[in-house]
Amino acid sequence: MTYSFHDLVGAYEALGLAAGDTVLATGNLGRLMAFEEPGKEAVLAAHLRALTDIIGPHGTLVVPTASTDLCNTDTPFDLLMTPTHLGPFCEYVRTQPGALRSFHPFVSYAALGTDAAEITQNVSRHAFGMETPEDRLVRRNAWHISIGLHSRFTTATNHHVEMVMGVPYRYVREYEHPVVREGEVRRELFYLHVRYMAADVERDYNARIFERFEPDHPLRRAAVGRGTLYAYRIGEFFSFMTKALAEDIYLWTHRPPKPDIYRSLM
Repeated sequence: MTYSFHDLVGAYEALGLAAGDTVLATGNLGRLMAFEEPGKEAVLAAHLRALTDIIGPHGTLVVPTASTDLCNTDTPFDLLMTPTHLGPFCEYVRTQPGALRSFHPFVSYAALGTDAAEITQNVSRHAFGMETPEDRLVRRNAWHISIGLHSRFTTATNHHVEMVMGVPYRYVREYEHPVVREGEVRRELFYLHVRYMAADVERDYNARIFERFEPDHPLRRAAVGRGTLYAYRIGEFFSFMTKALAEDIYLWTHRPPKPDIYRSLM
């Protein structure tokens, strides 16, 4: 079952996207199966064109461009050259003329459009938290669009909320990593919110989070090809999750860790 560019535009519009919107898009385009035109370039270009046609010249398209594979290596991060491991569409947007990327060697975002600079430039050296791209997407109540995968598998706002709410199973770790600035390699400090590996925390890929989120905030869905597009508002998700973590600080986990585990880590 193939899908056309017309089908694609209709599906994105059915999610509620409109002119002037800020959209964070990610996922797995392969889950939609065959596009009407053969070739990887054709399908990537079609999704980019569909999204940018809908949001128009006053909208902004954002994609995650993480390169966490650089962590604990001496491979320099190059803002323009370092690829993302988050799939062909994110890499395709990152390499478009005019795309801007936030400066963090492990967790970055690329953007096209009117607010691209405001979202990606002069950001914190933390991956998540205040004045990171996620924080700026929350403040804009941007759309999160997940292509072919349920949103619980593609969201990163949960980690932003974990940072804001200070979950006890994570701590801020400092990394000195080589980066390219003005053609020269230099070592700079950056920060990740990482798990205590001895904390016996088992993740459930956001199953419990979305079980609580969806009854009052149903995901928008649109079928296209053999797959589905999913959407929600990032600001609404942030508001929900901060309140949810205030009630259950271990909501991200499959189960709470063993009692008193953190005392042994002090």
